[in-house]
Amino acid sequence: MPSMKTLDDLLRADQGYEPTLSDMPEVSQQIGERLRRQRVAFDWRQADVAERAGVSVQTVKAVEKGDPISGESLLRLLLAFGHGSDLIRMLESPHFPDLDSHQRYVEMGGSVTSLHKRVRSKAGN
Repeated sequence: MPSMKTLDDLLRADQGYEPTLSDMPEVSQQIGERLRRQRVAFDWRQADVAERAGVSVQTVKAVEKGDPISGESLLRLLLAFGHGSDLIRMLESPHFPDLDSHQRYVEMGGSVTSLHKRVRSKAGN
């Protein structure tokens, strides 16, 4: 059985490539199954979820089947199920690619004005 690719694996493979859920069918399947179980536990119809999330019923059916959907649709669905605070918590503890990135993040945490600094590419990039 082939091992599941992680986001880190995909990012290392090609630095200029932005992975999507199409690249990780196992993740799409897990997301779909978990959202379907939550919907059933909440006693919601697919139409109820679609209305709450502002997406089509076809999108709800697609995600529940494990088909990849847009990031915006996924975000809308997660918010409809009440996962907004989970997303915020994920952003509070990011995965840093290196120690320099971590240090910059820590330094910015103490200064609101540093959050508005422009990020410039290093020479040669």
